Amino acid sequence: MNIYRGKFWAKGNQINGTNVGVANTGVVADEYGDSHNHVTKLTVSVTDALTLGDSANLADGYLLYTFPAGALIVDATYMSMAITAGSAQQTSDTPDVGIGTKLASAVQAALSSDNAACENMLTGQTANDCDGTAETITLGTQLVIASGGDHTVYFNAAGTWSNDTTPDLTADIAGTVTIAWRFLA
Repeated sequence: MNIYRGKFWAKGNQINGTNVGVANTGVVADEYGDSHNHVTKLTVSVTDALTLGDSANLADGYLLYTFPAGALIVDATYMSMAITAGSAQQTSDTPDVGIGTKLASAVQAALSSDNAACENMLTGQTANDCDGTAETITLGTQLVIASGGDHTVYFNAAGTWSNDTTPDLTADIAGTVTIAWRFLA
């Protein structure tokens, strides 16, 4: 396979750097395909990526990737992501997690209560905990993104967070997100 990493590419079935998106800080994008049909594997490792509530509902997210310009179809999304809460009291919390084109940013316990686009690529699922154990979810949710639509990809989490007695209301995220997508035209 050809593997695309930033501005560099290696031999194989990799994309030559044409028509690929941009990964955010803490995210490495491996791009596979033919410059029209893509599979993008995002490897994520970000410290303090999320802000959690203190005995309160709160939704937050982290920008992983930005698709290139143009009309796109997302065919499927896979996620194996872990949240590690900075507070021992919050490691057993079970937030709603998903992948979407909008940043979760409301005082809500569920992504669907914030904005449907917070989970329009991978519908929110209840995480087992926030102790660093990955949640693995694959859904064949197809999404059409118009040329003028949101081309961003966020990992989002929302929950009713426990009382934090250690004043660390942050959480790290780590894992992989794989997106099968293609240009419409």
